[in-house]
Amino acid sequence: MKSGGEAVFTIDTSVYISALNLQEPGSNESQVFLQHASRRPLPVFSPTLLLVEVCAAAARIWGTDQAEDVVQVVRGLPGQLWIPLDESWAEESGRIAARHHLRGSDAVYAAVALRYGATLVTLDHQQLTCLQPAMPVQTPAEALESLLRGQS
Repeated sequence: MKSGGEAVFTIDTSVYISALNLQEPGSNESQVFLQHASRRPLPVFSPTLLLVEVCAAAARIWGTDQAEDVVQVVRGLPGQLWIPLDESWAEESGRIAARHHLRGSDAVYAAVALRYGATLVTLDHQQLTCLQPAMPVQTPAEALESLLRGQS
């Protein structure tokens, strides 16, 4: 989605882990999308939950020390606007989870994207299928294609 003519995003953990783990499906598309979004930089509204999820996933794949390094890289990406998960966000996320039959963490990303008019970028099948047409949801490849079309 565009806000003032500029693309804004909420990017799910699945995209970051896919970009970092070459064994993951869609790794190349995730890498290219994140590089493009960071280079501009585009506003990325991220729940602070992202830091926890990235650290947990990275620790399972590469170990604790590398996971903490990965979190620092994600935290420092250009354009990141961090949204703390408080009681208000928890309630809104719960309503979205119930309405769209999502897992709790997936609903947090959806709530952030909805509130800020952002496109949710994800590789999570449940988010991709359950959230449309309620909000814009795209894979990294689709989001990149939209960005590139907007540049021409």
